[in-house]
Amino acid sequence: MPLPATIRSAVSPDAIRLASRLFSGDSRDCLHEMFQNARRAGATCIAVDLTEQDGRSLLHIRDDGCGIDDPAALLMLGHSGWGADIARSEDPAGMGMFSLAGRTIEIQSFSPSAATAWKVQIPAHAWDSGVPVAIDPAMIGWGTLISIELPPDWKQGLSAVVADAASHYPLPVTLNGALLPREDFLKDAMFVENACGCRIGVYDRDPDWPGDQRINFHGHRVKCALPTVQEEMDSGRLWTVRIDIINAPEIHLVLPARKEVIDNAALKALRDAAEQILYQAIATRPDHRLPSSAWQRACELGVTLPQARSGLAIWRPQTADDCHGRSSRMIAPEGAMLIVPSLEPDIAQALALARGKPPIEDVQLVEAEDALQGYAWYDTLPVIRDISLRIDREGAVHRYDEDMCLSADFACGLVDRIVIELTVCETGREDAPHSVHSIEIPALVCRNGSWDIEEAIILATRDGGITPDRLSRMIYATIFCAADDGDCDSWDTQSRSFEREARQHATHILLGEDAATLEAINMSAWDNLSWLIPLDRKIVIHAERGAITVDFLPN
Repeated sequence: MPLPATIRSAVSPDAIRLASRLFSGDSRDCLHEMFQNARRAGATCIAVDLTEQDGRSLLHIRDDGCGIDDPAALLMLGHSGWGADIARSEDPAGMGMFSLAGRTIEIQSFSPSAATAWKVQIPAHAWDSGVPVAIDPAMIGWGTLISIELPPDWKQGLSAVVADAASHYPLPVTLNGALLPREDFLKDAMFVENACGCRIGVYDRDPDWPGDQRINFHGHRVKCALPTVQEEMDSGRLWTVRIDIINAPEIHLVLPARKEVIDNAALKALRDAAEQILYQAIATRPDHRLPSSAWQRACELGVTLPQARSGLAIWRPQTADDCHGRSSRMIAPEGAMLIVPSLEPDIAQALALARGKPPIEDVQLVEAEDALQGYAWYDTLPVIRDISLRIDREGAVHRYDEDMCLSADFACGLVDRIVIELTVCETGREDAPHSVHSIEIPALVCRNGSWDIEEAIILATRDGGITPDRLSRMIYATIFCAADDGDCDSWDTQSRSFEREARQHATHILLGEDAATLEAINMSAWDNLSWLIPLDRKIVIHAERGAITVDFLPN
């Protein structure tokens, strides 16, 4: 066979055999396509009815539009038959009727050019076989009536599907004679503006939009990634947009089911317009807490915003189990501040012991908010650039920081001195002058690269004055993380067990082995014994290895 001189795009007649696979075949796709056809036909309303006839369940969709002029267009895949205005504004694909492929249906309609009504019955096998189906005269006076024999999987929940399809549709829809509720797709938007042939609504919260369906195409909701921006810290407000298409011919949907938007130049322009309107909405508020990158982006889009509202959260030392109890934060009062970067729990807990001591006793430690870098008020605050610890024991000096561990044979116990060294820059600029401040602290819990209490190195100074209770809380905050033992008991049970273990370690280091043993017995008695003693009685216990005697004391 000789090669052709040229080739051109075309649709093979064999493609019709795949017609029943163009759409998913669910009732939602069908309703959306029929509703769109009715709207394009100039209908003013749609009536949907569910009936039973001769043991069959039928779904009827009736509109009062112009009718289907040419019955042959029904089964012509890719031929829409719409006028130039509709073709320009909506880019119809001539595939919507094939959402019914594989279903037995009857269509009645009125042909304006022929000035007569007609009907056709299409059996399920005719959609992809190409067999001819007869056109018969009908009695319908206007519009179109489509009757679909319901498959079993359509019956369940069909009323809810119809109601959902009607909820953002521009025309009134009735179901079995009852008018279905409709609402504006941009309901509850705090700001609405028109752009690119669309209505764009801005929200200062994140509504529950299933499937990220943020674009409405005349009642057909489509998923699409659109601009969002999250405010920082205390506000936490998420700004989002929703788009209601009015007349945007360059916005194209993925065919045939139109469930996604094609990423083209028109969509980019629409996203830019939506982002600009989003920032315009923010500009109507008295203040904001946008990241500086978003603030600068607003400026690029021609929207002038003030700098973010000043104020930072009071620093709270990180813990190993930080997923618990850090949902709310308190804003630091005005005054001298020092920004603390994110730290590992052992370094953070050590810094907590230094808080309130010279030379930072009059400075409020505040949490870093990296997203605010770029605002003048933030960039002029002093910031801790580096933290390290120096440990003096028996004349030797040892170093510990986030990148340097102690030797594995470094024993827990008492040391002569623990000093935390803070490198503080005067501002957040990279070239800002800096100084180093040394502060003595009474204890240090070194994770040493592990999250196990048995591998941690727990240290306290001989005359630091820290109590077993404070040291045990420091051990707990530095090491305990219930997530590490997710297969164990509840968080409360794990926490209580670790508290006891931490208390025993702290007591052993500060008061010795005998005190730790007595503390362990005391805690065990509180957990397992105290609730057994009658309210008005006392008991005495004599215990030794292998023998315990218990008796009541006389009242």
